[in-house]
Amino acid sequence: LNIASEASDKQILSLGGGGRVNEFKLRYQVSMRAYDLKQHDWIPAEEIVLGRDYSYDDTRVLAKEAEETLLIQSMRSDMVQQIVRRLSRAKPQLQQ
Repeated sequence: LNIASEASDKQILSLGGGGRVNEFKLRYQVSMRAYDLKQHDWIPAEEIVLGRDYSYDDTRVLAKEAEETLLIQSMRSDMVQQIVRRLSRAKPQLQQ
């Protein structure tokens, strides 16, 4: 298994009155490929992207930062599960 890249980002999803942020979108993406010792693909290069939206309240900054941390941890856990499921179904690809 080769994890070529891993990235996360946060984007503003919506603004409220006075230009205050109401919602954010978190994204977590992993580019991966699985292959054998002879470099034959079992899982061709692919990118998996997960996202979570959450509401934001600037009067509860600490609580919202904690929520964001939990969401990121949850996305990482989901990503690991998806990769493991893909690996469990992987078979050598036919060479052409």
